[in-house]
Amino acid sequence: MTSSMPEEMHTAVSLGTLLIASLLGGIVADLIRIPRVTAYLLAGVMVGPSVAGLVTTEHMHHLIPLTKLAMALVLLELGCQFPLAQLRPILRHATWLSVGELLTTFLFVALGVWVFGYGLATAVLLAALALATAPATTVLVLKESNSEGPVTELASVLVALNNIAAIVAFEAFFLAARFAGGVLEEHPTAEIQRVMLDLGGAVLLGLIAGVWISYGSGLLNQSRWLVLVLAITILLLGFCETFALPYMLAFLVTGIVVVNTSDTAHDLLKEHQKISGLLVVVFFAVHGAELQLDSFVAAGVLGGIYIATRTAGKILGIRWASMWHHEAPTVRKYLGPCMLAQAGAAIALASTCAVRWPEIGGPIQTVILGTVVFFEIVGPILIRWSVLRAGEVPLAQAISHRTESAASQAAKMWRRAREAVGLTPHTTVDIDALRVGDLVRKNVAAIAQTADFEQVVDVMRTSHDNTYVVVDAEKQIVGIIRYGLLSDTFFDAQIDTLVRAEDLAMPLEVALQTDQPLSAAVDAFRKTSDDIIPVITPQTPHQFVGVLRRSDLMQFLIASRK
Repeated sequence: MTSSMPEEMHTAVSLGTLLIASLLGGIVADLIRIPRVTAYLLAGVMVGPSVAGLVTTEHMHHLIPLTKLAMALVLLELGCQFPLAQLRPILRHATWLSVGELLTTFLFVALGVWVFGYGLATAVLLAALALATAPATTVLVLKESNSEGPVTELASVLVALNNIAAIVAFEAFFLAARFAGGVLEEHPTAEIQRVMLDLGGAVLLGLIAGVWISYGSGLLNQSRWLVLVLAITILLLGFCETFALPYMLAFLVTGIVVVNTSDTAHDLLKEHQKISGLLVVVFFAVHGAELQLDSFVAAGVLGGIYIATRTAGKILGIRWASMWHHEAPTVRKYLGPCMLAQAGAAIALASTCAVRWPEIGGPIQTVILGTVVFFEIVGPILIRWSVLRAGEVPLAQAISHRTESAASQAAKMWRRAREAVGLTPHTTVDIDALRVGDLVRKNVAAIAQTADFEQVVDVMRTSHDNTYVVVDAEKQIVGIIRYGLLSDTFFDAQIDTLVRAEDLAMPLEVALQTDQPLSAAVDAFRKTSDDIIPVITPQTPHQFVGVLRRSDLMQFLIASRK
């Protein structure tokens, strides 16, 4: 141990700080129902150089390999969502929607920037960058929401098509703009060959990596799959970085090859998700710390034009294309906002532009870095809102529901600590001498049978139970609603006024009266898997008094036997 304080903390301290901030941000995100991706980004912003300065820029550079590995694994997973047999019918819809979206976005941004007096080269290059959609952000918000349906399926396909189109379009327009500006260092043919070699090399490496993953998983025991996937992923990433190849394209191809050549693709994904989840948190936390809030201001008028025209192009392009091809109303309304998130691909291409053509690329990089602050914070929220409004999100993901409160968890920890040091007194209690009324929780509100679906969801959101009592106007029990039966129901906010609590209620199987002995409660819980049993008055008409929780009874019985 050194005798003096170090001048700078180790990178591990910064990594731990980012993870703790992300953990706290994720908890808040669950409470206020925003995507965790947004929370991780904001957590990174708060501890990063732009705000608190707890994480230094140098340490963030040390973590770049981890963030690139996280992006690679996400793109591999995205590619695995494209089995060709299932993709063909979706592609018929997605291709036209993608063409409509990309053309409209390109024209809106290019014309908007050019009309406001900026150069043609700046206009077309920003328009090409506007095509890109953040794959990691989009995929992970959809995955977190556990959404299913046409909007989710099309969003997954379009985000892949968008990034491929953005890479190709940017390289093409960058070459054309430099040729028109007379700043090409080589003959146009040589530049075209270089671009084709880069794209072809990425595709070839992706094919080889996908074949090796599929072949290796068939030969190796499942316990070795994670090492296999990580080894090939890191090697592929290293080759792409060494030869300056677009690694996003390479990993998309790898995923597509794996899912179409391996019978174990689904199980392979489960293995790689054991580590990708943690790396993704690091990715977004570091990415948030890298966001420069002053860049948002520095983007200025050009940044505002870019935000407005890109947003309009994405939303209106998909709306017009879906109307032209008679897509479902939910696709017309909600697919466009799913395409707004933007980060890694656009930043990487803008950085390339700044290095290879500083006069034009410098201002473009400033605009992209500034507007990413907007698109990465607002984009995930709009994705979640879109799939929620489209009715593609299960109820369990649409609301925040916890079975443990902060106070009850603290009480458990205190009780366990006392037991560990032998401070819990020895007690013996005759459970037949106590009544159900001694343990009943009377502060638990019942649901009125006339409550609509939104009111039922509000009760679930605030309750720590998984079973809810439905009563009539006289407080007599009509039935019970079980969270487990509704948690996989797809939440549709448009029909919540049509469904009443009495429509969701199941017949009551067992109830306890306040004057019954606790032994009767023990017998009752043996007959049901519910976490609570309703408690009623002994006299008729039997009115709802409160609930007896299984956890309360078990804790009491355990304590009484010590």
